[in-house]
Amino acid sequence: MSKVWYGNLTNRLEENRNYTGREIRVGDDITMYLWSDRNCYYVTAVEDQKRIKVRRYYHCADHSKAGGMGHQDWLLFKTWDEMNDYLSDYFPAYHKRGDHRDEPKEETWVFRYNKWMQECTHTDPRFCDTDRERKSFEKNGYFKTYHNLIGKVSFGVADYYHDWEF
Repeated sequence: MSKVWYGNLTNRLEENRNYTGREIRVGDDITMYLWSDRNCYYVTAVEDQKRIKVRRYYHCADHSKAGGMGHQDWLLFKTWDEMNDYLSDYFPAYHKRGDHRDEPKEETWVFRYNKWMQECTHTDPRFCDTDRERKSFEKNGYFKTYHNLIGKVSFGVADYYHDWEF
């Protein structure tokens, strides 16, 4: 749990947990807690317990339930086509309009400095900012940078939430 209280209290209480009670596995769900919203990811590969690959879920409203503005009934899909197939049952013209997006890119997350960070691999030497990066590029033909995730995460739960007030 975070020592800094901000945003949605529920998010602060639920972040930084492993709800599975075991090691991370392929297929595990992940919830990323933002200020008041929550995004969902799933694990696509586990290199070790400190290096995983993830993808973001697509989400849409659950049209089988009564809803309207302010609802929190969401469905999660691993691909754009899965979501379109579902939506075409409720909106037949929606699936036929040819609007296809690229699948979300797989991201590599690493556990460093007691938190999960995104690892980025660069193959263009123009982006080298430090001597360490230049040396790594000369030796390997690439260099890596690490960036904080935009929110804290918990494993074993996919709980998408959209705060309609922001």
